[in-house]
Amino acid sequence: MNVQKVSFIEVSYHNNDDIRILNAILSNWFSNPKILHFTAPNHQYPFKISKWISLSYADQGISTFCLKLDNWIIGHISMKLNIEENSAHLFHLIIDEKYRKKGYGKSLVKYVEQKLIDRGEFNRLSLNCVKKNQSARALYQSLGFSIVKEKKYIKMVKDLKMIER
Repeated sequence: MNVQKVSFIEVSYHNNDDIRILNAILSNWFSNPKILHFTAPNHQYPFKISKWISLSYADQGISTFCLKLDNWIIGHISMKLNIEENSAHLFHLIIDEKYRKKGYGKSLVKYVEQKLIDRGEFNRLSLNCVKKNQSARALYQSLGFSIVKEKKYIKMVKDLKMIER
């Protein structure tokens, strides 16, 4: 039986080599406008890496992580730290379509969550979800996120203080 190796890497939208790789991956994943909308509703189709960076990655305090299966990137998530509020906000979680419903999205969220817990200073994790994205909503709820607001998007939060460190 062939066992595949899962690993996590941090990438930067301020590093040209990382941008080149991320552009290739994201352009492929976002060739379907529905996937782009579910991941980033404020972005227009077709996907453009320069617009993606200027709209979402210009601020400081943003970290991006990719999940690799063997040597292939199959997942992406970003988080923005809010030091003043001891919280972090997750955004742009996407898993390659061929690898969905296999636990990789859950692994990626748990990885980022554990990084925050290890730092010991963050009490809350938040995210927004498109209402129609029932799969994402179910994933986040299975990870302990609760809905706190439901308007155009669903805002979900998770209290990290309740998790054993």
